Amino acid sequence: MSTWSWISRTREKKALELYIEHVSKIVSIVEHALYATKAYREGNWEKFSEEWRKVFDEERQADELKRKILAELAEGVFHPIDREEVVRLAITSDDVASYAKAWCRRISFIKENELPIVLLDKLIEMANHVYEAIKIIMEASKDLLAGRRNHVLELANKVEFHEEKVDDLHVEALREVLTYCDSTKTSNCIIAKEIVDTVENAADKCEEVADVLRSIALLR
Repeated sequence: MSTWSWISRTREKKALELYIEHVSKIVSIVEHALYATKAYREGNWEKFSEEWRKVFDEERQADELKRKILAELAEGVFHPIDREEVVRLAITSDDVASYAKAWCRRISFIKENELPIVLLDKLIEMANHVYEAIKIIMEASKDLLAGRRNHVLELANKVEFHEEKVDDLHVEALREVLTYCDSTKTSNCIIAKEIVDTVENAADKCEEVADVLRSIALLR
């Protein structure tokens, strides 16, 4: 291996180590978003507010970690393809955190005990799949760093499984939104649909991250 190639791989390893720290924070964000949704379902507005605050604060911390990764990529010696892949990995993963924050924010717009239980149960089930998917992504990232390429590919397939489950639940949740719209004001109806769509968007981004991890594993 040439000196240039060795330096490039060393810097890439450091960037991936920062990324694992980043995705670990995103796992925590999604977990708190899930807890917040459960708290709303239980009618515990105080707990919801506490978890929402954690989501808000940790999403800012995730942004800082993303900036560190991008700074490392800007300063280091990288093959252009390697740099592009890690940039996509960081930015797309950060989108998962942004969507988790967004669905909590939208829930906070609708007063306590307003959303129907049956819809909340669907949202919690969807959020659970997002949480499982992002945990798998963290595991796959560690395997990528350790050079376990085949396991990365297996885990990427598991992320797709969870995303497909969310797609199915999304349709069921939209049916509940339509029923809810018959008995509530227009603004609540719009926000309820946005909540459902935002949880699905988080799952879609998890699948995109899995695709990037798969691409990196296959190209190594």
